[in-house]
Amino acid sequence: MRRISASELGLDMTLKKQTFLLRDKNVTTTRAGSLMLRVTLADRTGTVTGVYFDVPGYVADSLVPGKGVEVTGRMGEFKGQPQLTIERIVPVQLSLSELGEFLPTAQRPMQEMLDEFDALRASIEQPDLERLLAAIFDDPQVWAAFCQAPAAKLYHHACIGGLLEHTLSVARLALTACDLYPGLDRDLVVTVALLHDLGKINAYDATTFELTSGGCLWGHLYMTASYVERVIANLPDFDAEMGLRVVHAILAHHGRLEYGSPVRPMTLEAIVLHYADNLDADARGAIDHLDRAGSDSEAFTDHSFMHDTRLYRGNHKPSDTASPGRENTW
Repeated sequence: MRRISASELGLDMTLKKQTFLLRDKNVTTTRAGSLMLRVTLADRTGTVTGVYFDVPGYVADSLVPGKGVEVTGRMGEFKGQPQLTIERIVPVQLSLSELGEFLPTAQRPMQEMLDEFDALRASIEQPDLERLLAAIFDDPQVWAAFCQAPAAKLYHHACIGGLLEHTLSVARLALTACDLYPGLDRDLVVTVALLHDLGKINAYDATTFELTSGGCLWGHLYMTASYVERVIANLPDFDAEMGLRVVHAILAHHGRLEYGSPVRPMTLEAIVLHYADNLDADARGAIDHLDRAGSDSEAFTDHSFMHDTRLYRGNHKPSDTASPGRENTW
């Protein structure tokens, strides 16, 4: 039996023993005292929420986020959004070779991104920054984790390779700023762009994209800055001023204290990094939110929590468009 992908699921469709990756689960107690299970099921094409009413406790306990599940149920809607009503769900084992079918991946080809990253590294001429990047990214474990990690749980670049894809986009935007503002230290800008989210390799689980304990308790800015600071401390005769500027840009790249940065950007390079990071995250988050809205004919999407508003797609109904060669009458 052919596996039905998440993107193919439609209203009133019946699923029988279909395999997905369990992204997360939540068990609550209803007013009647029974257990209700809510899950997010995923494959590389997307996600779907599911609900299991009156779920037996042993069934809910057997499910582990980041592992495979086999599901039987029927597609319906809840508050206008697709939802699977689950009749049966059991854990199944997914091999490493199968995970690629169930985890979303970066939009850009991996080899293309690797080549671009190598070219950016090779462009660095400042010896201390060159040594810093080598000390970090020449570590096979760090490099492998960096290439696989997501950049977020949900809102932007939430996929395998998402951190690498986001990093390269930030570097491209920052380099554009270097063309506009000659006073920028190009090598420093590229270096902090490549390093700014490094801590996400430990802040997010590479399979479920959930925050780890460290990610929750410390946050990826601290995890990145502390790691880079330790590496710098072990590099003989590293320029102290350069070290200050690198770590500052990392700590300040969220821009404001209420957004997670312990300090505001105080250098030109830190300011550029902050806005490049923010632009890529917001723009990609909007693109992903619009994609998730699918073919809905409404002009506005549902609420985007990332942007704290609905996004406008426009009105493209046939009656709104004049026929070719015919004048509009107002």
